[in-house]
Amino acid sequence: MRKHFITLLFILSFLIGHLLAQPEYPRLSPGASVSQVIGITKVTVTYHRPGVKGRLVWGELVPLDKIWRAGANEATTIEFSHDVTIDNTLVPAGKYSLFILPTQKDATFIINKNANLIGTNGYKQEDDVVRTTVKAEYLDHMEWLQFSFSKLSKNSALLSMHWEDFSVGFTINVDTDKFVLEGARKAKGWEELNEAAIYCLENEVALDEGIKWIDQSIADKKNYWNLTTKAEYLAYDGNYPDAIKTMNEAIEMGKKMENVPYNIDSREKQIADWKTK
Repeated sequence: MRKHFITLLFILSFLIGHLLAQPEYPRLSPGASVSQVIGITKVTVTYHRPGVKGRLVWGELVPLDKIWRAGANEATTIEFSHDVTIDNTLVPAGKYSLFILPTQKDATFIINKNANLIGTNGYKQEDDVVRTTVKAEYLDHMEWLQFSFSKLSKNSALLSMHWEDFSVGFTINVDTDKFVLEGARKAKGWEELNEAAIYCLENEVALDEGIKWIDQSIADKKNYWNLTTKAEYLAYDGNYPDAIKTMNEAIEMGKKMENVPYNIDSREKQIADWKTK
């Protein structure tokens, strides 16, 4: 029995070693991915990059008026960490396949809920989540297909595909304030509450909640950081006398700290500015 067991172990070791030693070869269309955070929403496109290699792409290698995998090998995928809006259509957070239907003058981006396709095999139109048609641009030659993000803001970004001289893109919109506030409403402790209040003030959103959070932060642990935030709220409301008084209290506390805050000088300049109001 022991002899057979040892033989079995030897065979298993040989097979595992053989599998681990399998050689790797580069794919003709190498894999790639590109990610962009829009506000707090991460968008990731995973695809394979075919090369032009002297071929005529549009109308020959990639037929017009026919759904294309937006790359090579497996279907291109796009993943959203939060809900997004594309062409006024809500796309829930999750992973999707991404196809393109090119024509001579434009292209239709198709986001499909089946993210596990090989190319277009198994594609079903009834699984489409959104279709958006955009005008094509003709740019400088791009040898290897490339997805990229541009026109980035807190609430949107343009996702573009460029291959050969053909480029198309669509805008992804997110409701950053909504997602941030959903998280902020779960804030605990003076520091998280202070950060939530700062976001509201800097973005001029949900200020009634922001002032409540900064008061809760001070009640939890009064310190230089949350007092400066409180002072800025008071100044925002035009209550400069109380803003100056609160900022002076903050500066006094800051100067007594073991690690004196780096921005006390700028706070003193704020006071000087508020005195002119």
